[in-house]
Amino acid sequence: MTYALAPVNPFLAAGFQGNAIAPHTVPEHRSASCRTVQIGHATLYHGNCFAIMPTLDSVDAVVTDPPYGTGFAYRSYDDAPHKYHDLMKHLVPELTRITDAGPCFVWQSPLKADQWHTYFPKGYRIIAACKLYPERPGKRNCLSWDPVIFWSGNSRIHDELPADWHLADLRPYDGYQGDNPVPCPRPLQQVSYFCRSIRARTILDPFMGSGTTGVACVQAGKRFVGIEQDPVYFEYACERIRKALPTP
Repeated sequence: MTYALAPVNPFLAAGFQGNAIAPHTVPEHRSASCRTVQIGHATLYHGNCFAIMPTLDSVDAVVTDPPYGTGFAYRSYDDAPHKYHDLMKHLVPELTRITDAGPCFVWQSPLKADQWHTYFPKGYRIIAACKLYPERPGKRNCLSWDPVIFWSGNSRIHDELPADWHLADLRPYDGYQGDNPVPCPRPLQQVSYFCRSIRARTILDPFMGSGTTGVACVQAGKRFVGIEQDPVYFEYACERIRKALPTP
């Protein structure tokens, strides 16, 4: 299988030009009703992020892993490729608004690299979130990295992170058995790298999933705001974040 090359080199994006993002209209059929759960310094909302984010106070930063539009098998969300454009054209301006121009850290799929310049502000940077997988009997070595898009009108990448890459060592292999309902959660040690390093005191994840960003924030002693619309993911995230609270 071959993939089209990106028309621009995403690693050499040009200089950031402030908060120059056009205003947007939230997609229709959004409901503002939601359930709210408070767990320590974590505030969790069960509902649609595009309905909830406009009602929230501003936050210091965003760390999130939204759907990629690659047909991934989520429990309830339809990750059809044709939905990627609508998602991103509304998501990026809203994240910029709620953070007062950043910083924002958004996981993406390399398969969408040829489209990033359409949605992300000029001057965005890429952090390489690398993963070292263990050797598994009968399987080839698996090498992997995920691009994390960074943009900010308030800071540069070196103000937020010690390096523009991180390696999560996932050895030894234990079969990855567990009850996490999210099919491909981000490694906690990798998300913790972002949450501990950045200067933000309050971090938002509008696609909370199983709560990995929330756990990383709790462990880093930071405030967390999470939004998740899938009820099974939401309940799992609540329990996981509750267990991460320091014991008295």
